[in-house]
Amino acid sequence: LSQDYHTFSPVLVPKLEGKVGDIAVRPVNEAEVCKVAAACAKYRVPLTVRGAGTGNYGQCVPLHGGVILDMTRMQEILWVKPAVARVEAGIKLAAIDKKTREIGWEIRMAPSTYRTATIGGFIAGGSGGIGSVQYGALRDRGNILALRVVTLEDEPRAIELRGDDVQKVNHAWGINGIITEVEIPLGPAYPWAEVIVTFDDFMTAVKFGHALGSADGMIKKSISVFASPIPQYFHALQQYIPQGTHAVFLIIAEPSLELLPGLVQQYGGQITYEKPAQEAGKGTHLAEFTWNHTTLHARTVDTGITYLQSMFPAGKSLQLIEQMYNHFGDEVMMHLEFFRVNGAVLPGGLQ
Repeated sequence: LSQDYHTFSPVLVPKLEGKVGDIAVRPVNEAEVCKVAAACAKYRVPLTVRGAGTGNYGQCVPLHGGVILDMTRMQEILWVKPAVARVEAGIKLAAIDKKTREIGWEIRMAPSTYRTATIGGFIAGGSGGIGSVQYGALRDRGNILALRVVTLEDEPRAIELRGDDVQKVNHAWGINGIITEVEIPLGPAYPWAEVIVTFDDFMTAVKFGHALGSADGMIKKSISVFASPIPQYFHALQQYIPQGTHAVFLIIAEPSLELLPGLVQQYGGQITYEKPAQEAGKGTHLAEFTWNHTTLHARTVDTGITYLQSMFPAGKSLQLIEQMYNHFGDEVMMHLEFFRVNGAVLPGGLQ
């Protein structure tokens, strides 16, 4: 419980080696969180807040021992109504969707660790993911409606933050408060199909991804571009990706599927895999090959592989990607995820 996926980083591994907590506590409600917070404040005991520990940056690793506060037993769905849900911080993202889809809604965005990550951990340690091509990042106004936070002081307070005030604790890793409840907006639960498109030329694959991302009338949840040889690490999918080709993984609403072949043809691609929404929830999930899962798969083959995150400014993003691709070649394997930034769809690198 003192570890997360900081082992992806050759910088963090030596810095965090041997760092462990002294005791783990699993509260079941906010009252118990307040008791732990009060005790830690009184005796000046370090406190590290933890969800499922699927983050990559060491935020779950206690630097000075102390208490590990494991929030995963706080799993209650407080209420759900059209377009909004309020839940406790320790509930898994997939469990939220299971409930909200009963009335035709779903969470707007999720990490690739969707089946195991908690909503509190995602907000405290994440920034966006699958769904961000449509809705942007967690930091964007309107993607978090309210957070309930317990303070760490002699007499802990439970504070309700709403509107722009949520940014005071959003992406703060639990350092300045313990998130106990989350209120989030929901998006329409479309029937999501999964598609793989392959290309002989990497930059053509990137241009296709950008064109699809910019096609406002086509509803998509994820656009991921993988330069060869990255697809070779996806053992379960190799039969669908000819060796030496570059792959684009799509999660796209079924009503938009009819328009996809024309766009693929325009860029000279080949649709090699298509899974209808009814089947997409079974077996292999394309989402679990995207975002940070890409590096996870690669590290099963070569533990020396890591990645760098990069943003490519609007207006010259494709030009900069091409320059980087040509300059570094296979030394920096290009993995791009498209997401919405200030109203425009841009590629970001996890390469």
